[in-house]
Amino acid sequence: MKTILLLSFIFLFFLMENVAGQKQNDSIKTKPFKHGLGVAAGFSTGYGLSYRLFPNKFGIQLAFAPYMDDYESYYSFGFTFLYKIIETEFTNLFVYQGNHFYYSKYKSFDYTYMYPNYTFNQVEIVNKNWNNGIGLGIEFTILKRVSLNLMGGYAAYKNFKNIGFTGETALFFKF
Repeated sequence: MKTILLLSFIFLFFLMENVAGQKQNDSIKTKPFKHGLGVAAGFSTGYGLSYRLFPNKFGIQLAFAPYMDDYESYYSFGFTFLYKIIETEFTNLFVYQGNHFYYSKYKSFDYTYMYPNYTFNQVEIVNKNWNNGIGLGIEFTILKRVSLNLMGGYAAYKNFKNIGFTGETALFFKF
């Protein structure tokens, strides 16, 4: 019973805040938010912490994620160009062109066998890959300052050796 009462209070609070905010927005037009901080995950746009700048119809998105321990390290750098096609109050349709550089380095063991002995050598394996993609995206404004982005299109993977479909997503706090 306490839970239902608490949830009802929270719902009424947000409803009243929305009505009050709507009245305030009717009298004062607010500028759209240009900046966004959040997380992104994509094969052609990169993954990790992300920053987005959308000053007008053209925008950019940056993503970066480092990981390193004693045996392996991974780095993702993403740089994406954006162009809004259709803008509405709660959704935006845009095209994107993503560029993702992925670097990985890890230690592995190589062995040779000459009867009756094995010889083990530790080797370091390094991969450097570019992924590029292009496609359409849609931005959903979930809350006033929070947006969810879903993107899809075609991408060239592993330094243009493979081509296929791609999917990207991001969640941003806008300011």
